[in-house]
Amino acid sequence: MAPLQLPHETRPPREQFVPASRSHRDLNLRHERAIPRAEIRPEPRRVRVALAGCGVVGGGLVRLLHDKGPGIASRFGVRFEITAVLVRDVSRDRNLSIDPNLFTDDVDEFLSRDADVVVEAVGGEEPARSIAAHALENGRKFITANKDLVASHGIALAELADANDAGLDFGAAVGGSVPIVTALRDVVGASTPLSVRGILNGTSNYVLSEIERGSSFGAALEAARCCGFAESDCSKDLDGRDSAAKLRIIAWLAFGLAPHALDLRRIPLPADPARLVRAASVAGGRLRVIAECAQLSGGRISASVEPTIVPLESGFGQTNREENKVVIDLGWGAPLTLSGAGAGGAPTATALLADLVGAPRPRNERGAAATRFVSSVDERKHRWLVSALIPLERVRAAASGAGIRVERELPGAADGTIITRPAEWHRLEALIAALDGIGAAPAIARYELATACAEAAR
Repeated sequence: MAPLQLPHETRPPREQFVPASRSHRDLNLRHERAIPRAEIRPEPRRVRVALAGCGVVGGGLVRLLHDKGPGIASRFGVRFEITAVLVRDVSRDRNLSIDPNLFTDDVDEFLSRDADVVVEAVGGEEPARSIAAHALENGRKFITANKDLVASHGIALAELADANDAGLDFGAAVGGSVPIVTALRDVVGASTPLSVRGILNGTSNYVLSEIERGSSFGAALEAARCCGFAESDCSKDLDGRDSAAKLRIIAWLAFGLAPHALDLRRIPLPADPARLVRAASVAGGRLRVIAECAQLSGGRISASVEPTIVPLESGFGQTNREENKVVIDLGWGAPLTLSGAGAGGAPTATALLADLVGAPRPRNERGAAATRFVSSVDERKHRWLVSALIPLERVRAAASGAGIRVERELPGAADGTIITRPAEWHRLEALIAALDGIGAAPAIARYELATACAEAAR
């Protein structure tokens, strides 16, 4: 047998010795090739920006452009110049480094100013829609943080952008600093998620987190306002309308469903969410408002925004205060998870800036070759926590009358609180109507804590 041969180790070549006979000129040339020349950068490209709205978000963007201008010019080769700012009150001192002559309260004058990009941060329906239409019809890039505008008119605006070779970006409309729109348009690409679930409203999540820490509902809401996470009228945040508008945009990007045509179940938080927060704690979980769109069989998509009791140790259970979190299930095993601040002016202004400096985005439409999905009601069975201001035995009787079986009672929670076996939504509607009819003020939440009893019932 031949002796075992160890593999020969190849040694790196030694540095070449430069003989003294070589000229100094040769040595200098050798030295010059070893050190790269300084890179010569072209002058930054000038981009004119017209800004509609200069409140918390718009003012935050102005500050970012001023403070980060040199860095933006160096990294992206762009120098942004604000040419017009639309405001309600031109006399108000906003403490911004900007020429006062750029402010106007006249929409027509604002639209007549020269601009390459129009940024909208006024919110609401009008004049936001008119500003968007004018910008896109004139081939300008239009950027918005207005989720209601995109949810109501996104399809029409996208068609205008395509017809006029313009740009439409709305990354700031969903999730604050969380790049949900970017992930669905750029990262996920042509893949179709099995589901997208998330906490999409920082105001309601902040309030629920503060109640968990012992605050009353009123004190929690006031704290959110003091921190800049809640407006004076935050009813859309607490009743789920804000999250619903964002979910419509998500369903459009993920499944190609027209935002205005999405069949969406929305369950508001009760007038005082403390009752549900306490019930969730007694059950061993946490109350969160979860928005979800998910594939069902036959190319159907269900959508909902509803209070949900989640496990303490889950990603949603660990999402506190103004934080948002989105989980995109692509069927790859571990889902794609995004999280970050979802309320406040700074995160939204940062998202607007990301759209300003970003490259042109792909089309919002999925294309003719993509799978066609249809919106559908959620026919799945879920377990529910139901709390009513009547004794437990009367809640049980009402549940039985609606064809719902009770999994267990929660005597440690306030009033008559039960957890149901898995039941269809139409049976819950019947139970809610029965409890409303006797003045029991029902509060409900989808229940996602696993128990042996629940597993046996599946």
